[in-house]
Amino acid sequence: MVTDTKELNRMIHESGLTKSYIANKLGITLYAFQRKRENKSQFTAEQIKILCELLGIKSLHEKERIFFAQNVDKMPTI
Repeated sequence: MVTDTKELNRMIHESGLTKSYIANKLGITLYAFQRKRENKSQFTAEQIKILCELLGIKSLHEKERIFFAQNVDKMPTI
């Protein structure tokens, strides 16, 4: 399972919610949220559900496109 980091970050930005607020709602630290967004660890099904609610993601297609991406350009981490 790969997350489309660019699209998720875009949606977070457009939502007006802070990353710390979202991390708190997910029950994880801001650092853990960053690692999940960067595909260094995976979101759980429950976390994906919460993210969809927070970001207003309603369609299954959009959810799959963001959280179950197939061909996502991964930026190397330094």
